[in-house]
Amino acid sequence: MAAIEAMDFQIGKLLDNIPEDERKNTIIIFMGDNGTPNQVAQHPYSSSTVKNTLYQDVINMPLFISGTSVARTGTDTNLIVSADLFATIAEITGSSTNEIYDSKSFKTLLTHAASIRDYQYSELVNGTEDEWAISNGVYKLIVSSVGIAEMYNLVNDPYENSNLLNGNLSTIEQNAKLALETELTNIQN
Repeated sequence: MAAIEAMDFQIGKLLDNIPEDERKNTIIIFMGDNGTPNQVAQHPYSSSTVKNTLYQDVINMPLFISGTSVARTGTDTNLIVSADLFATIAEITGSSTNEIYDSKSFKTLLTHAASIRDYQYSELVNGTEDEWAISNGVYKLIVSSVGIAEMYNLVNDPYENSNLLNGNLSTIEQNAKLALETELTNIQN
């Protein structure tokens, strides 16, 4: 809590020192760090599902955007990835391109609700046991280079406690797994 208070104070100081005419032409983008260090993991997370993993504590980070041209408030459940900041900032600054490689602009979300992506992809490549995760917002599949696979229903199990692959998959879950595997293959090729 002290770190959050100190950060809030320092960001306030920064904003207070930007001249008002410049602040009217400024968009603030604040994104959280990628997870809690395992030494200080707290319930409902464990030391094995935090920083340096592909679980939700690492992937599902807060993103706050504020500025004169930001008309929407509240939360949004779009599958944004950090790479999307590149295309978004480019479009905000005048680029006519709203997609650069795998970076998709979410500028439209600043003013109205829209869908940006169907899948969210993440990877953890360390050269020893590489891992890849793909999610459609409801189901998430994590696979590793050593053949370990996990699948979660993020709606019913947001803290990823119950690996669906440890039991029998329903038809809906089997179809979701196939779609996630197909998209993962498309992204990797």
